[in-house]
Amino acid sequence: MTALRLWATVDRFEMTEEGQELAVLVFDDGQQLVVPRTALPWARRGTVLRVTLEQDTAAEEERRSEIERLQRQLFGEEEP
Repeated sequence: MTALRLWATVDRFEMTEEGQELAVLVFDDGQQLVVPRTALPWARRGTVLRVTLEQDTAAEEERRSEIERLQRQLFGEEEP
């Protein structure tokens, strides 16, 4: 499987009303992604990041199994 690679620039840092510091990333097409500042402690305005997106099928299967387990716990086993 091929991973998707994107580039983003740290545009600015913002503070929430609760006092959490956020980093605002801007991609080449203008879209933005906001992440906790703690995820990028070394970054500063203008830092360029390569963002890689790839499917994690093992994690996906684990999450699906957990959801199914919780549904069985909440609603019981379905009748055939």
